[in-house]
Amino acid sequence: MTNKEIASALRQTGDLIELTGGNPYRANAFGRAARTIRGLEDAVTDLVQDDELTSVNGIGDGLSEQIQDLLQRGSFDLRDELLSAVPTGLLDVLKVKGLGTKKVRTLWQELGITSLDELDEAARADQVRSLSGFGKKTQENIIENVALLRAYSNRRRFADAIRAAREVHTVLTDGDAFDRVVFTGELRRKVETVQALDMVVATSDGADHVIQFLQEADDTAPFDPDTISVTTEVEDADALVETPLTSGLSLRLFVCTPDAFGTTLWRTTGSKDHVATYIREHGDPGMHATEAAIFEGAGVDVVPPELREDDGEWEAATDGHLPNLISVDDLQGTVHNHSTYSDGSHSLRQMAEKARSMGLSYFGICDHSQSLQVASGMKPDEVERQQDEIRSLNEEYAENTESPFRIFSGIESDILRDGSLDYDDEILASFDFIVASIHSGFNMTVNEATERIITAVENPYTSILGHPTGRLLLVREGYEIDHDRVIDACASNNVAIELNANPYRLDIDWRYIKRAIEKGVLISINPDAHAMIELENVRWGVEVARKGWLTAEHCLNAKSLDEFEAWLTARRPA
Repeated sequence: MTNKEIASALRQTGDLIELTGGNPYRANAFGRAARTIRGLEDAVTDLVQDDELTSVNGIGDGLSEQIQDLLQRGSFDLRDELLSAVPTGLLDVLKVKGLGTKKVRTLWQELGITSLDELDEAARADQVRSLSGFGKKTQENIIENVALLRAYSNRRRFADAIRAAREVHTVLTDGDAFDRVVFTGELRRKVETVQALDMVVATSDGADHVIQFLQEADDTAPFDPDTISVTTEVEDADALVETPLTSGLSLRLFVCTPDAFGTTLWRTTGSKDHVATYIREHGDPGMHATEAAIFEGAGVDVVPPELREDDGEWEAATDGHLPNLISVDDLQGTVHNHSTYSDGSHSLRQMAEKARSMGLSYFGICDHSQSLQVASGMKPDEVERQQDEIRSLNEEYAENTESPFRIFSGIESDILRDGSLDYDDEILASFDFIVASIHSGFNMTVNEATERIITAVENPYTSILGHPTGRLLLVREGYEIDHDRVIDACASNNVAIELNANPYRLDIDWRYIKRAIEKGVLISINPDAHAMIELENVRWGVEVARKGWLTAEHCLNAKSLDEFEAWLTARRPA
């Protein structure tokens, strides 16, 4: 069980305590424990094994026992009691954006709502707005957000999907039952949200062999061996074997012979338009054991799987102009991170040391600015105190001349409603760089949002535009902006655009990265890390950056320490 899964169970327990009218202090204790565990660098399983779990701040003997029960049997007594005390459908209602536990409790007690269907029906029947604390706007939002939740229910974020896929892959490749098992489809193209886990299975023994393997798999396998469907009319494959996973996704196995593996993998990887363009230009590729043979047959370079979206990749492959896509190893620094100065879980020193241990040569701290009080935004005196600590730490790092490392003083400044930045110019000028982001006031027209961002971009102190649309994948649609106008403004003002690598965001959308590159705008792959372990989120940003044709040349934090410092110096206001 991962730290994330443990934290989710504890957070749910806290919500259930509130939902059932339990002790609010107890509910808060579970919420705090969930946040602590989510931010731990060490695995909870290791801490339990070493008998060190109670050394974690906020984890006493009682919580420790409950977590150990959770690891042993997947739950604990209090959680089981609470789950038994509420209708199962209420857990789905809790997922509706904008409905906290207090509002869900009101809906349950006063309207008897226990499912998404009942909630949607009550809102459409105009029954919700009369409740205390709701109103017409809340009722309208409920209708909209229930629809969004249903639309999202059959998809998973890429990071979650890849973890689930690796579990399946481990089961399928345990032994020599099959010649090859390889990810395909949206998973292999690294689409930000995935509808199904697709894999190509090469075997000379046919689909029956695959079905038998699934049926005889260990009881701990993440799929249901009793619910298997088979489709035999599948192009370039002998059969499609499908079964649901415990994660809620569907597992789809395209079964083929080894000599048809390349064609099956190619056809199931590319988007429909990518495949159709090839066939229109070069005809049906026929059966091949390798993908490379298909591209060689057309006389073009092999297109990386991420680019197979029919967005100019065939022309680039024909002309020999495919980009040398960025990799995690290209990154030299990380420039949008948080610490305990605002809402982070670890100290400035701890965050910097983690970045240094990853082989990076610079670290940018960007705690929240004063207006974002919910995230403990820094007051001017706290800014001064943090900058004193940065200078002290940099003096330490300067003593190590063999491995240069530097902390840069940054801030994630709120873009206020009029487009201005938080703090006055004197304080803004004290930072090495500024990431400007919107965190509130999302209810804007396209023009309002665009003008608000452009005003911030035109501020001479803005260095990087943070998560441009504020989206949360499968949770919240971002506010709409005119991407072309925003990108043009960034180009005119030498402002980089963040690709926020948090797997819940991945914002800027990869579909606009290519446009930014064409305009000469640098992309900064930022983890937006609030804990040491989250610094590693850059890998998800790199995955989708590759879909946007990003190269190291066009990535801000792929610059060396000296180059990054020179970039900051060149664009500072006089």
